[in-house]
Amino acid sequence: MTTKPAYNRSDFVRQRRKSRTSNPPRTTTGVSRPAAATRTTYRAESLLLPGKPVARQTSQPMARPQTRTSRGTTRGQRYDIAFSLGRADVRAPSISLPQFGPRWVSAGITLALVFLLYTLWTASTFTVQAAEVTGAARLGVSEISLATDMVGAPIFMAVPAQIQENLRVAFPDVASVEVKVAFPNRVIVTVEERMPLLSWFQYGGTTWIDADGVAFTPRGEAQGLIQVSSNGVPPLVQNPEGTPIYEMKFIAPEMVQAIVILAPHVPSGLAMIYDPQYGMGWQEASGRFVYFGQNTDNIPMKLAVYDALVASLAQQGIQPTLISVEYLETPIYK
Repeated sequence: MTTKPAYNRSDFVRQRRKSRTSNPPRTTTGVSRPAAATRTTYRAESLLLPGKPVARQTSQPMARPQTRTSRGTTRGQRYDIAFSLGRADVRAPSISLPQFGPRWVSAGITLALVFLLYTLWTASTFTVQAAEVTGAARLGVSEISLATDMVGAPIFMAVPAQIQENLRVAFPDVASVEVKVAFPNRVIVTVEERMPLLSWFQYGGTTWIDADGVAFTPRGEAQGLIQVSSNGVPPLVQNPEGTPIYEMKFIAPEMVQAIVILAPHVPSGLAMIYDPQYGMGWQEASGRFVYFGQNTDNIPMKLAVYDALVASLAQQGIQPTLISVEYLETPIYK
């Protein structure tokens, strides 16, 4: 009896591999046929065919089943599932910052300047409390401060030229005035007062007159004034056109000079008088009026003529009530 050899699978596999390597495939033309192209396999779950609607997964994905590897570790099975986000518009949160152009910068600068001006205008640091006055003898500091119109006002409103004009109008007895402004709130006023020479009494009122013939209201006390009582209005003085009211002359400077020269010859205790017709003179104790005219030309000669005329009239027994030696050639008496 014949026994068959036992079938060995490993020998069969080795022979099969050997035959493949020893006998390559041939073509009809004798050229080797290229190896068949590798085929790609797709899973049906991840393949989307055109025209075929795919059901959207609305439920939660299924848990991956776990398989055990040869090493004994557990590995989950992989599933490819397609999700569609639809047409949802997802935007990230953002912060929009303003664009500062030239107009914004200009507006900011303008607001800052307005605030600065308002602060400077209303701050007490820049408010004038009182004027600093120098050179005033008869004028009071408070009077000058009020006349400046700056008490309680911001220093930025101070205009030196305007303040000077206000002071000259308010006080004609001021010959000159100078105003300076200093920060933060100083108004410095330097005045020069007129020096009165005559105390002119007319129509029940008294005014002072300086060497320029400018009249002003008496203020305070002045020593050595020549008292003049007027019986009428003195000759009108032609002031230049445009002369300020505080510079207008009441009498001519030449008349003031004549009164000053004639005053020492007036008998003690008597006041000088002025008459529009006969000029300057005085009234003696006997009641007689003596006039020397409108000017002081030849005052010593006029006095000599007056003394000679009085002596001559006394010898004749004449007691005149008025003597005028205005004209030396033709003195008159009444």
